[in-house]
Amino acid sequence: MQVVTASEIKQNSTILQNALRDDMLVTKRDKPFVVVLDFKRYEELIAREKQQKSSNWIDDTFASMSEEESEDLLEVIKKNRVNKETDIWS
Repeated sequence: MQVVTASEIKQNSTILQNALRDDMLVTKRDKPFVVVLDFKRYEELIAREKQQKSSNWIDDTFASMSEEESEDLLEVIKKNRVNKETDIWS
């Protein structure tokens, strides 16, 4: 990733064209400020994030639980019920 300062961008707007070739980190006062990247790359990153979020988190989290672990989890849930008279675990 190319690194440029905000001042450099102000002085030379053609620097932004370099973002078409490689992502660019813009610094301000020697600290990361913004990232400039090609729009197509941005769309790819957003699509990848949406795909990861849409995965089934329940399967990812609990699919590897053994029967004993799932029974232990149910016991913990039952023990920590707030209103034992009206909840669905009764």
